[in-house]
Amino acid sequence: MSLFKQISLIMSLFLSFIFITVIYLNFQSAKKYAQEEILNNAQNTATYLSLSLANADADKAKMSAIINAIYDSGYFQKITLIDTSRNVLYKRKNEVTKTDVPKWFLSLYDFKMAGASATVSSGWNPIGTIHVVSMQDSAHTKLYNNFIEILQSFALISFVSFALLYSILTLILSSLKKVTQQAEAVSNNNFIINKVIPKTSEFKEVTLAMNKMVEKVRTIFEKEASAVQDYHKLLYTDTLTGLYNKDFLELKLNDFLSSQEADASGALLSIYLDGILEANKAIGSTKVDQLLENLAFNVQEVACQKEHAISSRLDGSKICILFPRYDIDDILSLAEELLTKCLISLEKSKLLDNDNSIKILLSSYDDQDTLSSVFSNIYTRLETADKNTITRLCMTESHDDKLSKELIKNRIKDHSIALALQNVFNEDNDILHSEAYVRLFDENQNVHEAGSFFPLVHKMKLDRKLDQNVINYALKEPSLEETKMAINLSLPFLQDADMIKWLKERLAGISSSRSICFEISNYNLLSSVNEAYIFCKVLKEAGHEFGIDRFSIEKGTNLNYLQMIKPSYIKIDAAYLADMLKNEQGQNNNALQTLIQSLDTKIIANNIETKEIKESLQAHGIKYFQGSYLAKPKLV
Repeated sequence: MSLFKQISLIMSLFLSFIFITVIYLNFQSAKKYAQEEILNNAQNTATYLSLSLANADADKAKMSAIINAIYDSGYFQKITLIDTSRNVLYKRKNEVTKTDVPKWFLSLYDFKMAGASATVSSGWNPIGTIHVVSMQDSAHTKLYNNFIEILQSFALISFVSFALLYSILTLILSSLKKVTQQAEAVSNNNFIINKVIPKTSEFKEVTLAMNKMVEKVRTIFEKEASAVQDYHKLLYTDTLTGLYNKDFLELKLNDFLSSQEADASGALLSIYLDGILEANKAIGSTKVDQLLENLAFNVQEVACQKEHAISSRLDGSKICILFPRYDIDDILSLAEELLTKCLISLEKSKLLDNDNSIKILLSSYDDQDTLSSVFSNIYTRLETADKNTITRLCMTESHDDKLSKELIKNRIKDHSIALALQNVFNEDNDILHSEAYVRLFDENQNVHEAGSFFPLVHKMKLDRKLDQNVINYALKEPSLEETKMAINLSLPFLQDADMIKWLKERLAGISSSRSICFEISNYNLLSSVNEAYIFCKVLKEAGHEFGIDRFSIEKGTNLNYLQMIKPSYIKIDAAYLADMLKNEQGQNNNALQTLIQSLDTKIIANNIETKEIKESLQAHGIKYFQGSYLAKPKLV
């Protein structure tokens, strides 16, 4: 029971006790007063009658008339005239009692009333005795009315008292409520500082202590987040240029190639500073480093013009920019701009007329490529490319050769899709959920993986329609009713309020016992954090889960978005996770793990390809796994 209820209960009992005591004492006093008043009235009437009857000269008719006159006033229940021999000379009595007082009230007390008497004489000779008993109905009515008035007064006083009590307790206990909210927020990694300090000393101490604790916990969380970002920077940043290093580029490119999303294809812009050894001899290593820094600055200026471009230094003389979802034609103008800037930098360094040159290569990748094939092509063509020029290296087979735009459009319109499920396991090999991968049929009913058609789907702006098809398929397919699925949504779907409304209505029509997970890649989420927050809230209210797929720390990104969204799980590439879970000396580094798990968020290591990778991550405390070593996607 809450403190508010306890205090309210105590005050209610106290007021009830006061009321019962007051009403009891008041009623007894009123009852005694009524009895005395009735008795005095009866006695006065009896005395008056005795004097009046004395003037009747013992005439029975006159005495009867006098008694009738008094009795007919209606205030008396019985008037009796008795002679000296105890014989009744005359008597008037009301046998019927009429009263508006409820019987339950009359049963609460005993109201016995004795009559009053007076001697009647004629001269000096006694005639008899007159007995008068007053009517009690008026006394009962007065007592009842008095009781009702007290009850009404008490009700009014109680209402006012409880209203004041509620206001006072609400004001006093508001600080405790805020402290409770602080404690609940801390458990969810939300750090609220209570700026309103109560006047009550005890509550003031509690509030200040809670503020201090929240500040400490927030500091710890921010230090963990900062440590994770610093370690990520240490692992994947080139110290000279500030660009990402080759390891990070390989990590992201491999992620894109296996993503089965629109970023499964894209373009690469590679820059080669030819003659760097000669440059070291000509101007010295310090000036060459400055030249490389200038080139990196030019690269960053160009890269920032395209969303989610990733710039990295492959080695001492090569820099590469990864442009997911773009074609070579989309970045040609950027390549020309970069070539101009690089040549200016060479000229300023007085190297342009020597054996130094800039070579720029434009190449593309798709889901059919591998890391080794991509980089092999880059290194080979850079070495043989013409100096101070831009060379294009196109794919040998375009997406349009595999699946035409018209075919994709018709297949999506006709809902000619299928789903392949890949299970996610916990450390005991129990299934946590099954991730759904979309597949598309061609005219010959051949099944195509998402990477072969999703880039075109994105270019044709059919992302939302395809997502709707996947969701409808997952909800309608009878064989999937008992399967807890994870469905990956596109960025356009997440950013469309109508799509979110549509999904909410679709989810309302399924069984309340069925839970579905919806994922979005970290790459896409960072473009729409606020929309993701709203979407996550909608899912949680409906009893479903939200997860982040393909998580990695992006340069310049504050990890507080994880604290805001609080996903149910985060999927992280096994290789990237393994790097982040150990320091430079190979010892455990639990900063990332601690940070994520403090949000009550599960870490799922995906792309588990070997037993050794799983066991290594399991030794670091990772409990959830996904990858072809454990289970390959199976067509439903």
